[in-house]
Amino acid sequence: MPDMPTATTTRSEIMLEGLIDYAGLYPPASLDMQATVDTWSENYSSEDRWLLARLIIPASRLDEFTQTAEQLLPKSEEEPWQLSVLLPEASSDSFTSAAQRVVDFNMSNCGAVANVVEFKATTTSEIDTALSCLHDDIFPFIELPINQDPRGLIAALAGSIAGAKVRTGGISPELYPSVEDFARFIHCCTISKLQFKATAGMHHPCRNYNESIGVHEFGFLAVLYATVAAKFHDATPERIADILQSDVVDLESCTEEMLELVRAELFCSFGSCSIDDPRTDLQAMGLLQETK
Repeated sequence: MPDMPTATTTRSEIMLEGLIDYAGLYPPASLDMQATVDTWSENYSSEDRWLLARLIIPASRLDEFTQTAEQLLPKSEEEPWQLSVLLPEASSDSFTSAAQRVVDFNMSNCGAVANVVEFKATTTSEIDTALSCLHDDIFPFIELPINQDPRGLIAALAGSIAGAKVRTGGISPELYPSVEDFARFIHCCTISKLQFKATAGMHHPCRNYNESIGVHEFGFLAVLYATVAAKFHDATPERIADILQSDVVDLESCTEEMLELVRAELFCSFGSCSIDDPRTDLQAMGLLQETK
């Protein structure tokens, strides 16, 4: 594992490496492209770079991204920025053209590579059709509805080179899933050995009350612990729900080997419009050193 100067322990490195997908363009931050690119560039050049996975850009704004980031993008001999591109819903008439736009972007060799895409799908037919449109070098995370039993959709993904995506919040209460639905999703993904990522409403490591919306938000380290419990301790959906609702995350009970496997094969990352919020909390927990 590479030297990570701001991680306080090897356990921290395993838990947190590449955990944050930066979504500064999206609410509640809703930054413009210039501010989003500047924030990514600043953090990508910092000692905390290892926390970051990908910068999230919608397919419709790839040209704007290239123009805005032109002076900041890595040179040809340097490691390119990693992007995750949001595509229209699988049922959209513009899905195929948007998928092709990602391929064209990658061929431009601009100093960034879009090796992940994200999109919504609600049926197995939509999943199969959408996957047939994607280039083999691009890994898809497909956002699934979880307010009903997702096992059929997850089974369809488990047989493909793809992962699941779950929406865990937003700018209004109805965008937050019930703890029972979220727990069932984690349990199903674990049983199916399916990689997943989360997005929205999850800026903090542990459960957090968002006063402006009036909801308890899920914690990203609670999701990690719940997935470990499901994988290695046969946690039921009811037990996973208890973990997600707890104010304490008992990651000390997890071995480094457990955490490493879950991060590599199950809980990949979470999308956040803030890098500072999770970093500040992790520093307060003693999992990160403060940088000068």
